[in-house]
Amino acid sequence: MWNIVIGVIFIIGGLSGRVALLGTRSPGALVVVGVILVLWGLSQVRKKG
Repeated sequence: MWNIVIGVIFIIGGLSGRVALLGTRSPGALVVVGVILVLWGLSQVRKKG
């Protein structure tokens, strides 16, 4: 469940353009990581339920 929360925060931060992925200076990369975290979290929730 924490993956979904962190992923959403990463997506919002990346789309705002104020936050970037460490080492890349790319907000787009942070959005991609956020989406991956959200998808991973959703798959974990589906497996439990």
